[in-house]
Amino acid sequence: MMPGTCLLIDNSNTRTKFVLGGSPVPEVRMLPTAEIRPVTLHEICSGWEFERVCLCSVVPWAARVIAETLGCVPVLHVNVASARGVDFSSYPGAATLGADRIANAMAAVQYASLPVIAMDAGTATTFDVVVQGPEGPVFAGGVIAPGLASMASCLSLRTAQLPAVDAGMAGPAIGRNTREAMSAALRVGYPGMMDAILDSMESELEQPARVLITGGDAAMLAASMRHALKVVPDLTLQGIALAAGVSL
Repeated sequence: MMPGTCLLIDNSNTRTKFVLGGSPVPEVRMLPTAEIRPVTLHEICSGWEFERVCLCSVVPWAARVIAETLGCVPVLHVNVASARGVDFSSYPGAATLGADRIANAMAAVQYASLPVIAMDAGTATTFDVVVQGPEGPVFAGGVIAPGLASMASCLSLRTAQLPAVDAGMAGPAIGRNTREAMSAALRVGYPGMMDAILDSMESELEQPARVLITGGDAAMLAASMRHALKVVPDLTLQGIALAAGVSL
């Protein structure tokens, strides 16, 4: 059996990641969130030993299944109460703040000087801003936008004739057919929207910010946007590890 201190779980809308915090060579295992059931959870954790679980979830039904299935050990939920290194107390919406955003904000301050913005480009694209406060890093707020794939699917879902299109960043700026026209809007418009959000944030901050990006579309956006973005693939897991007080 592989020894481990804490099982770290990043339960997002699309997929769920599992890794043993404190392991010499961490191994990330993944499971589609839609497939979470007691049997699949036992399968994904096969061969691992852990004394506790740190769960970062944005999917309430999946969080319940995970907590009930793995409840033979203590389960810590990532929230503002378990946050370390960032003060969330002055944020009015702290009670409704997503666990992934809390984890990203905690991890971001480990990678860059303040102010720092953590972007998570997945089913939704979130922006979380951490600034310097009188006694240390303070969570200032952020933005929640549709993810690239979510925008790609919305027209086909809400119109009678428009097709589903690939959210990939390739093709002409002037579409020569319906699919190319829709893809052009995504390729040009989506990175432009992301840049505009960052422009407005930096204007309010009255200074440039360091921007970290994680999530499934991170590399593509980093190559397509005007702002300089540092890609950190495991940013959320790093934040979960901080909440758990273990290394990753």
